[in-house]
Formats: sequence, structure tokens, C-alpha cells
Amino acid sequence: MLEATVKEAKQFKYTDLFRDFLNGKAELKKYLYYENPVEVVKQMKPPKIDRHILCDILDKQNKTFKSKPETFHSIEKLRQDDTLVIFSGQQAGLYGGPFLTLVKAIGIVKKAILLQSQTGKTVVPIFWIACDDHDFEEVNHSWLPGRDGTIEKVPYLSDDLPAVSVADICFDDETGYNKLIELTRNILGDTDFTEELYTRLFAAYTRDGNFMRAFAQYITDILPDFGLILFCPYDKDVKTISKSFFKRLAEGHFRSKELMKETEKELLADGYHIQAEKKESAVHLFYHDPERKAIHLEDGSFLVGDKKLGLPALLDLIDKFPEKFSPDVLTRPVWQSYLFPVVAQTGGPSEIAYFCQIGKLFELFGLVQPYIMFRPALTLVEKRQQELMEKYDIKLSDLAGDVEQIINRILADSFPKEIEKKLSGFKENLKFGFDDLSEAILETYSDMNPMVKQAYGKIDSTLDHLEKKVYTQHKKNNDITRNRIYKLAATLFPNKTFQERVININYFISRYGFGIVDFMIEKMDINATEHQMINLSEYKGKI
Repeated sequence: MLEATVKEAKQFKYTDLFRDFLNGKAELKKYLYYENPVEVVKQMKPPKIDRHILCDILDKQNKTFKSKPETFHSIEKLRQDDTLVIFSGQQAGLYGGPFLTLVKAIGIVKKAILLQSQTGKTVVPIFWIACDDHDFEEVNHSWLPGRDGTIEKVPYLSDDLPAVSVADICFDDETGYNKLIELTRNILGDTDFTEELYTRLFAAYTRDGNFMRAFAQYITDILPDFGLILFCPYDKDVKTISKSFFKRLAEGHFRSKELMKETEKELLADGYHIQAEKKESAVHLFYHDPERKAIHLEDGSFLVGDKKLGLPALLDLIDKFPEKFSPDVLTRPVWQSYLFPVVAQTGGPSEIAYFCQIGKLFELFGLVQPYIMFRPALTLVEKRQQELMEKYDIKLSDLAGDVEQIINRILADSFPKEIEKKLSGFKENLKFGFDDLSEAILETYSDMNPMVKQAYGKIDSTLDHLEKKVYTQHKKNNDITRNRIYKLAATLFPNKTFQERVININYFISRYGFGIVDFMIEKMDINATEHQMINLSEYKGKI
């Protein structure tokens, strides 16, 4: 029977820090301060930002995203003074990006319910859309399994993309857009479910739309109406209420650097890694004009874009144009807690490592580090894949290693026994006969011992070569099995990483319909710290 959860394996290359997090090691308490959400609630202070201003922004944004009624109920709950927030987030990848996006979103909705029972407080889930990012090549594509088993990249390409935030990038290139649609249809083909899929997908990803809104609208569309709030930080109103935070990043640059250096030394001394290494001059703040550039402190001046400014001039620039600033990867979580009453954050290996690195920054800003929870992690296994894994006793961790080893093991088990028996017998008889012959020769010509040994070595080597050739021919004759195993690895552990980080959910929707999302929600265990395997053979149709 196929494994339901996947235990940690060497092939997954988990970091020591992440292993210790999963195992609940006490040593991490110096970096992740709280062992349960109740401790966070006790330490929380009144929010820095007026809830009603924030909720007005969320209301405006989610109307643009065409969010469902329960989302607006969640926003109204957040207006209440004691309502708390759990966060997760992802970049605004094409077509929703890898289905990890949905895993994260579903996870915080379920964990919000758990947190309510633990804290006695109302907790709403908010999904942070990382749309300040300028690395368009990270989000301009999706990966879909092709019909031949390969994983195909489906990109939106344009010859004239401006160097701006993802939130500002539109599908302006008609040729690039049409090629995207054509390639998508060619790969997914026509099934019982693709007519509805194409209608809903291209209603979000329209020719006149942009990446961020398309992402938000499609995620809103395919998820149930269960109160998830989407949030885009790339909003002038958000940046305006964040002026004080941006200023403090600039003013407190030296102290922030000292605190992080202290933590980094502790992490290294404890045998852990540094997730994000920054230059000594980094201010942990970006300037957008329109290209995003990191601000650095050099020779007593702040390098902002192409200009050198003193601190008063930088603060004045933030006052006048707050929309041109954004935190970097290390200060973004602190900004999140500056804006919202965050009780918890879910994350995988990278996010958890970031939070270990920045714990002292929360204290510096008078904030409370959230309770860090492992997000669910899962792989979707189709029926034919399940049958193949069960037939040949293949585990997911096997696919993370050398696939050739799996193939060799399977083919060795299926090698014709008669040939194997005759080869083995022949080699034994040959050795016995040669030993008898060499003994007779050496009794008369003792000085020929080196030549006799060399002769046997050549004969044995020739036989080994023949055996390998026979086995190679066996492998060629089993190309069907070989190709199936490679196809299995390509779809369950694509690009040598977990499926959820690569494959787009629309592949599964094209094969099973939109009900597959509800099936994921039903089967996902939010309390599991092991990687989950969800067998789609159990899916019987729309839930």
C-alpha cells in the first residue's frame, strides 16, 4: 500500500534548522520565541495602524479581486479590536503559480479555526500577495505535465517588458499573450473539464488584465467561499500608512544590522545556516523609480537609486513618495506585523529560517514575533502513478534520488532467471576448471604464475563485459518500464523538488474538474508535520 505520509529522507536535503523545527527542538526557542499562540496573545500590544483604515483597504482590494461574501465577513470581523490574523503568502505566479499557492491558502484557513479554539479569539486568514517583486522571470510562467510525461514550461513572453513591480505588468504583448493561450490549450488538450477550465481561467487572465489582479481573481474563483482575505502590499494607500515604518528602517539601520549580526553568529555557532545574507551596507529597504533597487549606506550617505542622500533627505523622500518604497525579504515579515495584529504565520523551510534570523527585529520595533507554524505539504498521486509505485515498491524519497538506481533495481528483479542461472554456473565452472588447469601448469612451470593470473583476469573481464551487455540489452527491451519510471519521477518529483513547488493546479483541474480543489481541502491534514500523499484514486467526482 502506498505511504500516506513521507518521513524525512536524506534525499530531500532538509537543513538542520528545518529538521530541528519539525522535531520541536528546544534549542530553537532562542530564535522562535513562542511555543504556542496563547503566549503571543499575552504579549501583543495595540496595533500601530488603525484597523478601520486597513479594513477599508482590504475591502477595496478584495472587491477588485471579485472575492466572495465570506471574505468581506472576515474583513468586518477584523474591524473588531480583539480579532487576530494568521498569514501566509506567495508570489503572483502565472495561472496561480505552483499549487503550493493553494496549499498555503487552504492551510491558513484551516489553521485559523484551530487558532480560535486555542486562543479563544477570532482569527481571520490573510494571504499576502508578494507583488512588489521585480523578478518577473520567477512569475511569468507555469509548469504543466505534457502528454509525453515531460514537464513543460508555459511562459508569457514579451520583447518590451518595463522594469517595474509585478503588480504593474500587464499582458500588453498581443503576440506573447496569444502564444501563451495556444500553448496552454495544446498541453492541457480537450477533456470533459477543459471547456469550463478555459472559460474561468481566461476570464481572470484577460488580454487587458495584469499579473497581480489575474492571480488574485483566479485564486478567489477556484477556492471555496471560506473567508480568505487577499492582500496586495503594492498599494499607495498601504504605503502611505507605512511611512513611519519605512522611516524607522532608515533611521535604525545600524541597530538593525547589529541585532541581525548577533543572531547570525548564534545561528552559525549552533550549526545552522543563514537563509538570507545581506551586504554590510544594506538598509533592508527598496526604492522603486520605476525599477526596484536596494538602498545602501555608503560613505555616510544613502544610495537611493542613482542619488546619494543624507538621512533628512531620505526621510523627506519617504514622506513625499511612500509608494516608491518597500521592505526587503528580511524586514517584510516585520512590516506585516506592523500593519496587522498577527498571531501566527505558516511557512516551509525558507520562511521558518527567515523568522529565525529576524526575531530581534520584532522587539526593536515594539512588536511581537508571531507563532510560527509549519504549513501543510503534499503531493497529489494519480491512480496510474499509485499503481506503479505499489507494483515496484517505490517511495517518494526514492524519486528524489538517482532514478537510474530505481530502474536498475526493478530490471534486476525482472532479469530472466535462466540466463542469470547459466551465467553464474558458467563462471563457477570456468573458475573451477581454470584453477585445475593453472595448478597443472604451475607444477611444471612455476615462473608462469603472473601470466596465468593475467590470462584468467582477461577471461573474467570478458565475461563481465558480456554480462553487462546482456543486462544492457535487457534494459533496452524494457524501455516501456524505464519510461514509466522517468515519467513518474518527472510528475511526482519534478525538477528534483517537491511537486507542490512546481506543478500548476490547472493540470489536475483539466483531468478531474474543479472539484479536485475541494478534495484537497477535505484530505489535507493541517496538523501533519510530514509530507502528505493524497491519492486521487479516492476522488469520485465533484464534492
